[in-house]
Amino acid sequence: MEKRDPTGDKQRERSLLQSAAVASGAGLTMLTCIGLCVYAGLRCDEYFGTSPWGLMAFSLLGAASGLWSVIRQILRK
Repeated sequence: MEKRDPTGDKQRERSLLQSAAVASGAGLTMLTCIGLCVYAGLRCDEYFGTSPWGLMAFSLLGAASGLWSVIRQILRK
């Protein structure tokens, strides 16, 4: 009969939880960057009257900054 190692199971579980935390943090970082930039783009369009252009420019800026932030965050771990 095989004997299970309780410390190995705990370490594996901790590793899975840590990976899930990193992944959810990366998702929230992307969502926040894109959301704030979309809001800024909408306000910019409203203020300057440049209907789709501010939203498109700030959306791309938000996606790029979110991706850059996630890559930096993952490489730091």
